[in-house]
Amino acid sequence: MDVRQSLKNGDTVEVGASRWWKFSADTINQHGDYLLAFVDGQVCVGAFEIVGSEPDEAEGGKYVFDLRPASRFQWALGKKLPLPPGRNPVRILSGQALREFLDSDPR
Repeated sequence: MDVRQSLKNGDTVEVGASRWWKFSADTINQHGDYLLAFVDGQVCVGAFEIVGSEPDEAEGGKYVFDLRPASRFQWALGKKLPLPPGRNPVRILSGQALREFLDSDPR
């Protein structure tokens, strides 16, 4: 998730990543394990495990996440993520992009 705007508003990375993102329920069910926050240039600035999520009806059904730091992906902080092209602030790592990301783990 691109948290650039949240940071400009003075939020922390975790707060910016945790609230009001538009997803379908299927997307949450299929891809809702981890959340990587990034800024311009696709640089990772936060890595979180999603421990809960629910749509916020007051915000048009956009999702709010309960997050905790994901120690599994702390190595990715400061690194450029292999994100698929697009302007959407939310992108799903899958296929080759996911493999490239996981293979770059220094462990």
